[in-house]
Amino acid sequence: MQGVGFRPFIFRLAQHYSLVGNIRNTGEGVEISVQGEETLLVQFQEDLIAKRPAGSRIDALRVDPLPIEPFHEFSILPSIQKGSSSLSLLADTAICSQCLQDLKDPSCRRYRYPFVHCVSCGPRFSLLHQIPFDRGHTSMCEFPMCKECLQEYEDPNNRRFYSQTNCCPSCGPKLSFRRSSGESCSQGEDALQMAIEALKQGDIVAVKSTGGYQLLADATSKQVVEKLRRRKRRPTKPFALLISGIEEAHRMAHVSTVMEETLYSSKAPIVLCPQRKGSFVVLEVTCSSPYYGLMLPHNGLQHLLVEALQRPLVATSGNVSGKPLCITEEEAFTDLMSIADAFLVHNRKIVHRLDDSVVHVIGEQPVMIRRARGYIPYVLEMEGSKEGGVLGTGSHMKNTFALAKGPSIYMSQHIGDLESVAACQSYEKEIEKWENLLSLKVETAICDMHPQYHPRQYLERKKISFEEVQHHHAHIFSGKIDTKIPYPFLAITWDGTGWGEDGTIWGGEGFAVTEKEMTRVSTIHPFRLPGAEAAVKEPRRAALGMLFAAYGESIPPKYRQWLREQFTEQEIDWLLHALQKGVQSPITTSIGRLFDGISALSGTCLHSHFEGEAAVCLEARALHAPSTGTCTFPLFYQDGLWILDWRPILDVVEMARPFHQALAGSVAALAKHTGLKNVLLTGGVMQNKFLAEQIIDVLRLQGCVPYWHENIPPNDGGLSVGQIAAMRG
Repeated sequence: MQGVGFRPFIFRLAQHYSLVGNIRNTGEGVEISVQGEETLLVQFQEDLIAKRPAGSRIDALRVDPLPIEPFHEFSILPSIQKGSSSLSLLADTAICSQCLQDLKDPSCRRYRYPFVHCVSCGPRFSLLHQIPFDRGHTSMCEFPMCKECLQEYEDPNNRRFYSQTNCCPSCGPKLSFRRSSGESCSQGEDALQMAIEALKQGDIVAVKSTGGYQLLADATSKQVVEKLRRRKRRPTKPFALLISGIEEAHRMAHVSTVMEETLYSSKAPIVLCPQRKGSFVVLEVTCSSPYYGLMLPHNGLQHLLVEALQRPLVATSGNVSGKPLCITEEEAFTDLMSIADAFLVHNRKIVHRLDDSVVHVIGEQPVMIRRARGYIPYVLEMEGSKEGGVLGTGSHMKNTFALAKGPSIYMSQHIGDLESVAACQSYEKEIEKWENLLSLKVETAICDMHPQYHPRQYLERKKISFEEVQHHHAHIFSGKIDTKIPYPFLAITWDGTGWGEDGTIWGGEGFAVTEKEMTRVSTIHPFRLPGAEAAVKEPRRAALGMLFAAYGESIPPKYRQWLREQFTEQEIDWLLHALQKGVQSPITTSIGRLFDGISALSGTCLHSHFEGEAAVCLEARALHAPSTGTCTFPLFYQDGLWILDWRPILDVVEMARPFHQALAGSVAALAKHTGLKNVLLTGGVMQNKFLAEQIIDVLRLQGCVPYWHENIPPNDGGLSVGQIAAMRG
């Protein structure tokens, strides 16, 4: 109810029906006292539900009779902190059409003002210190409204009536521009113009956006993009693109109706769209990915920049590899000085780091890949509420956390990989911020079984009691709560790494799930990873492990030749010895590592510079490969498990497309063997659009009903919610 213009809406509705009383925010929601003729009160209540503002959500509505009071008018009262807080707040919302018109209207006093927004749009969660959502509880408290803004704020007929973030060039945040040399050059419109000129000249500009810094650069210049990759030490991971509008999106990519609706939504995420041939964006932007990550401007500053430049811009997170997104000038001027040529900053503080959200459309359904700006806070309701605060700590990679309070589960924004001290510190600080927002103290927690993940170390250091939930069980419960799949069902949990109950690395598992139990029913033919963690970054090692699992020491001549091309003789001897003895070569049943190995053996990706690169490259190859050659992965029953045998793919010449198709066929075969018609697809591998859609199609042809994620990421970003859901059963 808060941050969506609900109080102004109720004020106008009460006036419309000539009702008197008041409304105020509380920590738990919104409290309305209203009196008048009974028939009018009934109409008021009906309209309250039917005509409420876009973005508002009513979880519960309680109506109590009150004694008549001597009200003379309807008024908005100051907020109070009543009861325990609930995060009933709208996420940061893209600029609305009316504010965009103000931005472009020379006669408007907010003409070209980058921070134009109203009661219906603009930043919310990113600047929130505490609930209720009032100006004094946000970073806008540092900007007292001028006389004109205050008049708008107090005028019931103005769309900025009671807008807590209301401001203008006279009283609101201001831009400033500076060079990396430290020289502060200009402010306001001059700062904007200098940033535009810098981008035109091929500079990399660090821009302070809604939830953190972005690095912007000309996406049509090979030299500029290569410079950005070199400085950011990001050799191959795809960059997102900030574009001017939907027409440009259609020129660059194949944009479906669902993709277009998602791009245009008030959440304004990055949407992965299949590339069109002949795009003027240089190949270095996406490298081997078949998709463009497209994003439309979501605030006034971005609109002004893309309108002036008339070209797509690389828009990537403003951070050093391994560190969290920069949100303060101190962080930016320290961490980004070696990357950016210039900085376009503003003096409104960012309270919560918010990366740009990422959405993939799979089976004509938007699938959340990274849930952050525009989609946070995210609240789920679940039966089996418990008193006190429960923390789902999430995973070590693609981390989010979740907090449970009563029947509500609050999912945090994307935190990222906990691979550096700074990232771990950011994770812990954000947990504290959410505890304060929710007036909640964590009393118990849930963590992954992996003994070396940072969340477990955090709980041990804080002396918080915790329970363990197996990695893939958490994936299943996150999928269950997201898709509402009915029992019983078959859960296909495919990913890169998950600590198994037997101490091996799982990632290719199937589970039969009923209301009472979850039984592992399938896995894949295991193989070893020579060099352990090194194999994750070197798909060629996973390939060697697969060859050894398939042939032992009698590796066929064609693969012997491949080995000599990829390794030195000394490396081959050492790695084969490690495989024979099981030294530094853990056993895995991971589909993610299987993708790595096939990608390497097909000559697609031998070294990974980012997680999942080998799979991304193999998907791209499969999409462009001719529909020739087939392969089937047989299932055989052993020790109570159906084993997917991937070894036949080694006899196929062009592996990419048959590999995807064989995996899809194995899911249909497993569903047939188990007799389960409802099938849940979860785990990071299910981000692969080509594979997931192949599975969906073959399951439907067989009469099964596939379910796949939508609001909760299928990757490790969804584990925190799944951990809490698993504990509550």
